[in-house]
Amino acid sequence: MLPIEYKISLCSKCGCSYEHCMEISDNLCLDCQYPDVEKKNNPQEIIIKPELLDTSKLTTSIQTNLWRPTEFSQYIGQESLKDILQSYIRGCKELDRPFPHFLVDGKAGTGKSTVAYILANKLGLNFKECIANTIRSPQQLIDLLVEVNGGVLLVDELQVINKQVATFFLSILEDFKINGQYIKPFTLMACTTEKGVLLKKWKPLVDRFKIQKTLDAYTIKELVALLKQYKDKTFKNANIEESNFILISKNSRGTPRIGIRLLESFIYMQKPLSHVLKAYNIIQDGITTEDIKVLKLLADNPKGIGLNSICAYLQTSIENFMYQQESYLIELGLMTIGNRRTITEKGKQLLTSLQGE
Repeated sequence: MLPIEYKISLCSKCGCSYEHCMEISDNLCLDCQYPDVEKKNNPQEIIIKPELLDTSKLTTSIQTNLWRPTEFSQYIGQESLKDILQSYIRGCKELDRPFPHFLVDGKAGTGKSTVAYILANKLGLNFKECIANTIRSPQQLIDLLVEVNGGVLLVDELQVINKQVATFFLSILEDFKINGQYIKPFTLMACTTEKGVLLKKWKPLVDRFKIQKTLDAYTIKELVALLKQYKDKTFKNANIEESNFILISKNSRGTPRIGIRLLESFIYMQKPLSHVLKAYNIIQDGITTEDIKVLKLLADNPKGIGLNSICAYLQTSIENFMYQQESYLIELGLMTIGNRRTITEKGKQLLTSLQGE
């Protein structure tokens, strides 16, 4: 492949400078070639002026207290995903091929972005992450690719990507070409919490990912190990009993991010763990008082109840209920979905046990 020569030109329409690697006959930047209709209806992008910044707060990534794994050995859980990625790393190095694009789906807070960070570290490549709906035009996508410079680009919540950018992605993911000209190969890692929605909207885009994996559920043992590691790396002087790590793990809904949140609350609040859980309205096994309200409503309606009625009763949105509560209650086997939402025998037994306490 011949080396790519980039040029800087001024757009004949908007007057902005832009970088390109091919001859442009009409001398237009990508924003003007692909006008973003949605952007015209949005407020102007925020530009933070230097004089507004508090430079005393600026630190390097090494100086911050935030710790994240840099090796697969430090990444606890997801053994099958790690096996796939480590095998591909070896294969790509032996065959001298770029690492293929891959798609990971799973609920929020389960370590999807950390996987991409570790991958970039192991490949020795640049790493850049963003949320799909922040890429508002093909030009912004080009800017990200220039910044990542042949590395790993993580796009989270891919199901909310806009039509214009998704269409532009289709033309470059397989052949690494823009307008017939080669660009530097890169690896796209995309994450989604709603693969079904993504497939319905953008199946051709999903098909471009050669690696696709659904994250495995975390076990209590894995969560305990993960929380211990996080405590040792971030709060070295904190002394926490084994029983507290286990109890936090049992109440984290199988989600590392929730577990870390509860662990930090326990350390900062310096009160018994039972007090911390009560402060977050957690009753047992991650089940909250709001979850119990749902189960009681279903128990009072043996024939089932509709989604809209449940959300009206809880005074919450459909999306919030489905993602924050319903999915976990179904995971625990406390409710089911058919034409209507109904409580299970296990759900009834839970209510009975709580009434006896």
